[in-house]
Amino acid sequence: MEYVYPVSGLFLGAFLVAVSVFTAFVYTPYTSSTVDSLVTAFTGVTLQLGDFVAVSSATAILFDVLATHLGLTYPLIVPFLFGYVVTHVTVYYSCLRITDVQSEPLDPDVDIRQNPLKLVALSIPGALILLAPRDRDSTR
Repeated sequence: MEYVYPVSGLFLGAFLVAVSVFTAFVYTPYTSSTVDSLVTAFTGVTLQLGDFVAVSSATAILFDVLATHLGLTYPLIVPFLFGYVVTHVTVYYSCLRITDVQSEPLDPDVDIRQNPLKLVALSIPGALILLAPRDRDSTR
């Protein structure tokens, strides 16, 4: 019962990141119109919030397991700094990958149907790091 909130947070965070990734795959903003600005803001907010919630939940579970099962206790600043760094690193790289994905919509080199588990993996916070950067010179 004590893990209900952290596990729920993991699922909520993964869902928000999945919504962000799906939005990035479906819609690429080209102008500075209100709709494009709203979609860009929605994608960014859901990505950052999802990463934050999921990483916070994972950090809570990790440090609780370390304390209860292994007897390792740390000052409160250690899990805080761990979560802070991991959240910022995953958000940074995820934002870079979403920008890369949106730069060439419906790129034939990125065929999610070829590997449907890749789209599922992208719902994991920070999993956009797994998208290999594309060599732009080879496609032109």
